[in-house]
Amino acid sequence: MQETVLGADVGGSHITAAVVDMEHHAVIPHSLVRRKIDPHASASVITDAWTAALVAAEEAWGNKCNYLAVSMPGPFDYERGISLIKGMNKYDALYGMDIRQIFAACMQLPAKHVHFRNDAEAFLRGEASRCNEKDRIFGVTLGTGLGSALFDQGEVKDLNLGSSAFLDGIAEDYISTRGILSFYRSLGGNDIDDVKTLVAHLHHNTKAEQAIKQLALWLVDFLSAHIAELKPNVVIIGGNISKAHRFFLPEVSRVLGERGVPVTIKVAEMGEQAAILGAASFINPLKNNK
Repeated sequence: MQETVLGADVGGSHITAAVVDMEHHAVIPHSLVRRKIDPHASASVITDAWTAALVAAEEAWGNKCNYLAVSMPGPFDYERGISLIKGMNKYDALYGMDIRQIFAACMQLPAKHVHFRNDAEAFLRGEASRCNEKDRIFGVTLGTGLGSALFDQGEVKDLNLGSSAFLDGIAEDYISTRGILSFYRSLGGNDIDDVKTLVAHLHHNTKAEQAIKQLALWLVDFLSAHIAELKPNVVIIGGNISKAHRFFLPEVSRVLGERGVPVTIKVAEMGEQAAILGAASFINPLKNNK
């Protein structure tokens, strides 16, 4: 029997779900569903929105999937499927909840067929499939949070550098949507609630321009510190903020070059599909059925 996997990428303000063609390592296009999520809503509102997206993707495909693979932000107990997210400006209402059982019940799957993977690991595993397998890759996702992972010799692991010390707090306090918008507001800016809108105002809003320049400076300092330790030959930048890469990555590359930091910076090519494919790639039906 052919094993089929429904994959999902849970972000800080969205969920994207799709059925994965495991043989060809590709998302089945007509099954792709993306929904916005209010990360500050009640637990039932959040989980109902998540499961509605999963059901919609499976129904769009028209068949039942055998497994569910979910790319999930941390902190999260990936083995038990329990949310440990608290104080991260998202999903506080889910703290301590068994998300695996909720998904298993909704999708009518055995709990052991519902798998979770750290979102940075899933993203990098998906993107690395298009790179040289001998590359040592430092993956960074910029969005509601700051994700980080390392791909080396075919293995990928979460680095959790968003929680590393940085300036007066941790890196995620600055290099994230909230960090950029907080800096923008500290300059006296207002009426902008997301980075996409901020970028749209760059050409006629000097405060927005300063905020993006500050992101570049923070990212340079962050990358400089960790590239020295990790020694990657490639850095891949992903996440929703990376969609605005042309406004800040050229400056990041220029300053890193001036500092003598030897690395190639690439922009993620696969978008949210990278995390979906990456999460699905960890599914091993033979092992999971034992």
